[in-house]
Amino acid sequence: MAAFDPTDMQGDKLETPYGTLYRPLSDGKQLLVALAAFFGSLGMGHVVGLVPGDLSDAAKVVLHLPYILVFFVGYASWVARLSAIAFDGIGRSILKVLWNLIVHRRKPRNAEEVLPAKDKLLEMAVRAQRAGGGFWRVSWSVAVLFALLSLTFESRMPGTSLAFLVLVTVLGWGFLLGRLGGRGWLPFPEEE
Repeated sequence: MAAFDPTDMQGDKLETPYGTLYRPLSDGKQLLVALAAFFGSLGMGHVVGLVPGDLSDAAKVVLHLPYILVFFVGYASWVARLSAIAFDGIGRSILKVLWNLIVHRRKPRNAEEVLPAKDKLLEMAVRAQRAGGGFWRVSWSVAVLFALLSLTFESRMPGTSLAFLVLVTVLGWGFLLGRLGGRGWLPFPEEE
């Protein structure tokens, strides 16, 4: 995706045949947003734990987990999607070149046989940003699991109300993180 020229953008976004590509924030701002999202995950659990007013300490600790899980598993989901996008865009052409080298003893004539065209890179960039929506998809299973778990907590607040609160806030948190990732506000995850 390095061949993409950000000077082609008009303002903060570029309309492409593949969808909208958003200009990412600077690295420093992305890092600050990522840190805010991480600490926000902790804060969300703390705030939701305070709402019933009489939860045990163990229940309060458990209520921190879904937001943290959405953050970390959402990032892991994003890494997996980016790997698939990279393989689809670049890996197949490299495998084809290797096949031609090994089996047919034919070297690539130019870099275009190995690297994707600018149009394909643009498509990959849009798909990579959209993959940030993995936070939203992850939040569904986490929200349902912890909403059901919250039904077992003892509190003056009705169990169904607490479960609904957990469900809505975890889904909202996943949606917010997905929007931040998809708009270029969170740094792209990098594989080790």
